[in-house]
Amino acid sequence: MRADRFHLLDVSERAVAVGRALGIDGGELELLRDAAPLHDIGKIAVPEAIIAKPGTLDDEERQFMGSHTEIGERIVGSAPVLQGAAAIVRAGHERWDGGGYPDGSSGDEIPVAARTVFVCDAFDAMTTPRPYARPKSTDDALEELRECAGGQFEPQVVEAFCAVVEETRAPAETLAAA
Repeated sequence: MRADRFHLLDVSERAVAVGRALGIDGGELELLRDAAPLHDIGKIAVPEAIIAKPGTLDDEERQFMGSHTEIGERIVGSAPVLQGAAAIVRAGHERWDGGGYPDGSSGDEIPVAARTVFVCDAFDAMTTPRPYARPKSTDDALEELRECAGGQFEPQVVEAFCAVVEETRAPAETLAAA
C-alpha cells in the first residue's frame, strides 16, 4: 500500500480541481483546500491492525473505523482557524442518500466540500492497492462512481469529477501517442 501522504495529496488536488469545476470559489474554495488534506486525520486513533486488515471488518472494527470522522473533527476543530474544515472532516463519509455516517445527513444537508472530498477519496481508494482489494482501472472506477451517483454520491459532483479526470487524462494520452 502506498504512503498515506500520496493519498492525501491526490485527494486534495482533485478536490480543489473538482471544486473549481463546480464553480466553488472564494472562501468556500479555501475551506475545501483546508479540509481535503485533513479528511483522514482521525485515522491516527484507529489501530493499524484495523486499517490494514485484509478481510472484511467485523461490526466492532467497522464502528471503530467509522469513528475516525468524529475524532478528526475534534482534532481539526481544536485549531480555531480550522473550525469550518472540522465540519467538512466530520461529514466526509455522509452519503447523498442519507446512508452514511456519522450523522446520516443527506443531500444538501451535507456541505458541498464534504461531498466533493467523498468522491475524490472514493476514487483514490478504488484505484490504489488496498489490503482488502486490488485496484480498479481509471475507467472502471469512473463507471462505479457514475453507478453510485444519486445514492452514495451527489450526481453533480460525480459529473464534475469525471470531467476533471477526463480533462487531465486527455493531454497525457495525446503526448503518449506522439
